[in-house]
Amino acid sequence: MAQARALRMYNPVWKDPQLMESQDAEEVVPEELPPPDVPVEVCRFESDLAFLAEVGRRLAPLAARPGLAPETASVIERAVVALQKLPELTPGIDLQVEISHRMGDEEFNESYSYVVKVHQEGVEIGSSGTQYDAAVGSNSFDLESFKWYPDGRVEQEGNRDTWLERLAYVFSRDYTVNATDELVAT
Repeated sequence: MAQARALRMYNPVWKDPQLMESQDAEEVVPEELPPPDVPVEVCRFESDLAFLAEVGRRLAPLAARPGLAPETASVIERAVVALQKLPELTPGIDLQVEISHRMGDEEFNESYSYVVKVHQEGVEIGSSGTQYDAAVGSNSFDLESFKWYPDGRVEQEGNRDTWLERLAYVFSRDYTVNATDELVAT
Protein backbone atom coordinates (compact mmCIF):
# COMPACT_ATOMS: atom_id res chain seq x y z
CA MET A 1 0.00 0.00 0.00
CA ALA A 2 2.73 2.45 0.96
CA GLN A 3 4.69 1.58 -2.20
CA ALA A 4 1.67 2.17 -4.43
CA ARG A 5 0.98 5.48 -2.69
CA ALA A 6 4.59 6.57 -3.05
CA LEU A 7 4.70 5.61 -6.72
CA ARG A 8 1.60 7.72 -7.31
CA MET A 9 3.31 10.58 -5.49
CA TYR A 10 6.39 10.42 -7.68
CA ASN A 11 4.55 9.56 -10.90
CA PRO A 12 1.53 11.79 -10.51
CA VAL A 13 -1.48 11.38 -12.77
CA TRP A 14 -1.46 15.05 -13.69
CA LYS A 15 1.95 14.67 -15.39
CA ASP A 16 0.99 11.65 -17.52
CA PRO A 17 0.00 12.95 -21.00
CA GLN A 18 -2.19 9.92 -21.80
CA LEU A 19 -4.16 10.30 -18.60
CA MET A 20 -4.40 14.05 -19.09
CA GLU A 21 -5.93 13.58 -22.58
CA SER A 22 -8.45 11.07 -21.28
CA GLN A 23 -9.70 13.50 -18.67
CA ASP A 24 -10.85 16.10 -21.23
CA ALA A 25 -9.35 19.08 -19.46
CA GLU A 26 -10.80 18.17 -16.06
CA GLU A 27 -8.84 19.67 -13.27
CA VAL A 28 -6.89 17.00 -11.47
CA VAL A 29 -6.30 17.53 -7.78
CA PRO A 30 -3.15 15.81 -6.56
CA GLU A 31 -3.49 13.20 -3.86
CA GLU A 32 -2.67 14.55 -0.43
CA LEU A 33 0.95 13.88 0.49
CA PRO A 34 1.80 12.19 3.79
CA PRO A 35 2.93 14.47 6.62
CA PRO A 36 6.66 15.23 6.43
CA ASP A 37 7.41 13.20 9.56
CA VAL A 38 6.02 9.97 8.01
CA PRO A 39 8.89 8.15 6.29
CA VAL A 40 8.22 6.99 2.75
CA GLU A 41 9.64 3.53 2.11
CA VAL A 42 10.38 4.15 -1.56
CA CYS A 43 13.35 5.84 -3.21
CA ARG A 44 12.65 8.43 -5.89
CA PHE A 45 15.25 7.34 -8.43
CA GLU A 46 12.89 5.52 -10.81
CA SER A 47 14.71 6.96 -13.83
CA ASP A 48 17.82 5.05 -12.78
CA LEU A 49 16.07 1.77 -11.98
CA ALA A 50 17.12 0.18 -15.28
CA PHE A 51 20.79 0.84 -14.47
CA LEU A 52 20.45 -0.45 -10.91
CA ALA A 53 18.59 -3.56 -12.13
CA GLU A 54 21.39 -4.17 -14.64
CA VAL A 55 23.96 -3.92 -11.85
CA GLY A 56 21.98 -6.53 -9.91
CA ARG A 57 21.74 -8.77 -12.99
CA ARG A 58 25.51 -8.63 -13.45
CA LEU A 59 26.24 -9.31 -9.77
CA ALA A 60 23.86 -12.29 -9.50
CA PRO A 61 26.16 -14.91 -11.12
CA LEU A 62 28.91 -14.05 -8.61
CA ALA A 63 26.98 -15.84 -5.86
CA ALA A 64 27.45 -19.14 -7.74
CA ARG A 65 31.19 -18.65 -8.30
CA PRO A 66 33.12 -21.84 -7.43
CA GLY A 67 35.03 -21.65 -4.17
CA LEU A 68 33.08 -18.68 -2.86
CA ALA A 69 32.37 -18.82 0.87
CA PRO A 70 28.66 -19.37 1.66
CA GLU A 71 28.56 -16.17 3.74
CA THR A 72 29.92 -14.16 0.81
CA ALA A 73 27.43 -15.74 -1.60
CA SER A 74 24.60 -14.93 0.80
CA VAL A 75 25.57 -11.25 0.98
CA ILE A 76 25.72 -11.04 -2.84
CA GLU A 77 22.31 -12.71 -3.15
CA ARG A 78 20.75 -10.29 -0.64
CA ALA A 79 22.31 -7.30 -2.41
CA VAL A 80 20.88 -8.50 -5.74
CA VAL A 81 17.42 -8.95 -4.20
CA ALA A 82 17.60 -5.47 -2.66
CA LEU A 83 18.55 -3.96 -6.05
CA GLN A 84 15.69 -5.84 -7.73
CA LYS A 85 13.17 -4.52 -5.18
CA LEU A 86 13.99 -0.89 -5.89
CA PRO A 87 12.48 1.64 -5.70
CA GLU A 88 11.32 -0.01 -2.47
CA LEU A 89 14.08 0.08 0.11
CA THR A 90 15.02 -3.01 2.07
CA PRO A 91 15.01 -2.16 5.78
CA GLY A 92 17.76 -3.39 8.07
CA ILE A 93 20.53 -3.92 5.50
CA ASP A 94 24.02 -2.56 5.04
CA LEU A 95 25.70 -4.66 2.35
CA GLN A 96 28.83 -4.13 0.30
CA VAL A 97 30.05 -6.14 -2.70
CA GLU A 98 33.53 -5.39 -4.03
CA ILE A 99 35.05 -6.82 -7.19
CA SER A 100 38.80 -6.24 -7.59
CA HIS A 101 41.22 -6.83 -10.44
CA ARG A 102 45.01 -6.52 -10.48
CA MET A 103 47.38 -6.72 -13.43
CA GLY A 104 51.06 -6.11 -14.01
CA ASP A 105 54.25 -7.08 -12.26
CA GLU A 106 56.57 -5.73 -9.56
CA GLU A 107 57.87 -2.91 -11.78
CA PHE A 108 54.48 -1.62 -12.92
CA ASN A 109 51.00 -2.71 -11.90
CA GLU A 110 47.45 -1.47 -11.77
CA SER A 111 44.55 -2.50 -9.56
CA TYR A 112 40.89 -1.56 -9.89
CA SER A 113 38.01 -1.92 -7.48
CA TYR A 114 34.26 -1.84 -8.23
CA VAL A 115 32.00 -1.41 -5.22
CA VAL A 116 28.23 -1.71 -4.78
CA LYS A 117 26.76 -0.66 -1.43
CA VAL A 118 23.10 -1.20 -0.62
CA HIS A 119 21.86 0.17 2.68
CA GLN A 120 18.90 1.85 4.33
CA GLU A 121 20.13 5.26 3.20
CA GLY A 122 20.13 4.31 -0.50
CA VAL A 123 22.57 2.84 -2.99
CA GLU A 124 26.19 3.70 -3.75
CA ILE A 125 28.13 2.43 -6.74
CA GLY A 126 31.70 3.36 -7.47
CA SER A 127 35.04 2.42 -8.91
CA SER A 128 38.59 3.40 -8.15
CA GLY A 129 42.09 2.39 -9.08
CA THR A 130 45.73 2.47 -8.17
CA GLN A 131 48.76 2.52 -10.44
CA TYR A 132 52.22 1.65 -9.22
CA ASP A 133 55.47 2.31 -11.02
CA ALA A 134 58.66 1.27 -9.21
CA ALA A 135 60.47 4.36 -10.51
CA VAL A 136 57.74 6.83 -9.53
CA GLY A 137 55.62 5.30 -6.78
CA SER A 138 51.87 4.83 -6.59
CA ASN A 139 48.90 6.94 -7.54
CA SER A 140 45.32 6.29 -6.42
CA PHE A 141 42.28 7.73 -8.17
CA ASP A 142 38.50 7.55 -8.31
CA LEU A 143 36.82 6.66 -11.59
CA GLU A 144 33.03 6.73 -11.22
CA SER A 145 30.80 7.46 -8.24
CA PHE A 146 27.00 7.25 -8.10
CA LYS A 147 24.77 7.72 -5.04
CA TRP A 148 20.98 7.56 -4.78
CA TYR A 149 19.16 8.70 -1.65
CA PRO A 150 15.55 8.00 -0.55
CA ASP A 151 14.70 11.71 -0.64
CA GLY A 152 15.44 11.85 -4.36
CA ARG A 153 18.91 13.34 -4.22
CA VAL A 154 21.38 11.88 -6.70
CA GLU A 155 25.13 12.40 -6.82
CA GLN A 156 26.83 11.31 -9.99
CA GLU A 157 30.43 11.54 -11.15
CA GLY A 158 31.29 9.67 -14.32
CA ASN A 159 29.32 7.61 -16.78
CA ARG A 160 27.11 4.66 -15.80
CA ASP A 161 27.68 2.85 -19.11
CA THR A 162 31.44 3.18 -18.67
CA TRP A 163 31.13 1.68 -15.18
CA LEU A 164 29.22 -1.31 -16.62
CA GLU A 165 31.82 -1.71 -19.39
CA ARG A 166 34.66 -1.67 -16.88
CA LEU A 167 32.87 -4.26 -14.76
CA ALA A 168 32.34 -6.50 -17.81
CA TYR A 169 36.06 -6.22 -18.58
CA VAL A 170 36.98 -7.26 -15.04
CA PHE A 171 34.62 -10.25 -15.22
CA SER A 172 36.52 -11.44 -18.31
CA ARG A 173 39.80 -11.40 -16.33
CA ASP A 174 41.12 -12.77 -13.08
CA TYR A 175 39.32 -11.03 -10.21
CA THR A 176 38.49 -11.35 -6.53
CA VAL A 177 35.16 -10.85 -4.79
CA ASN A 178 34.60 -9.59 -1.27
CA ALA A 179 31.15 -9.11 0.19
CA THR A 180 30.32 -7.93 3.66
CA ASP A 181 27.24 -7.34 5.74
CA GLU A 182 28.23 -4.29 7.78
CA LEU A 183 25.49 -4.96 10.33
CA VAL A 184 26.95 -8.39 11.07
CA ALA A 185 30.58 -7.20 10.88
CA THR A 186 30.14 -4.67 13.68
